[in-house]
Amino acid sequence: MDENISDKKSNNISILLEKGNKLFKNGDYQSALLFFDEALILDPENSKIWDNRGVALSRIGLHDQAMESYHAALDIEPDNPQAWSNLGVLYAAQARFEEAINCFEQSLDLVPDNDEVWNNHGTALFSLEKYEEALKSFNHALDLNPKNAQAWAGKGSAHNFLGDYSKAIESLETFIKLASNDLSPQVEEAWALIFELKMKANERKK
Repeated sequence: MDENISDKKSNNISILLEKGNKLFKNGDYQSALLFFDEALILDPENSKIWDNRGVALSRIGLHDQAMESYHAALDIEPDNPQAWSNLGVLYAAQARFEEAINCFEQSLDLVPDNDEVWNNHGTALFSLEKYEEALKSFNHALDLNPKNAQAWAGKGSAHNFLGDYSKAIESLETFIKLASNDLSPQVEEAWALIFELKMKANERKK
């Protein structure tokens, strides 16, 4: 291919991705898909574009198509940690937790210092009632990023089910501090659980 043609093609792909990513960030996933699809026409072997397309499809509820995109990304680049992670998130959303865990572990084998993936790994284990294993994953996440609020929430829930109420309360209080600007229902739920745990702790002392 002529060098000028190749440079022009690369430039066009970059422009399409930039527009698609901007629309994605603004929450216009449907429009973002149009640009990702155009970019794939020019570069169908680009694992990153297939991965981005999968996330956009997932956000609009087209989960089967999203899964196809993630698999396409991984067929092209089996060592794509982000695609493995995103596929795991999709499996977890479908309550396919064993498959999700496998995907997260594939991602962590490639990039072991990603606290978000460790947190997602812990959440999937928690959903399977593997509380001790989940706690280890949440602790891995917090070793990497002590400000990961979701990992603190997960750690608190794991300690609760393991019967360690004092550590559960401590973890949930840390979650609330980190998420204090977030008026999500999860914060209210954490306050309610702390109240419940304090009652349980008091009962245990009697």
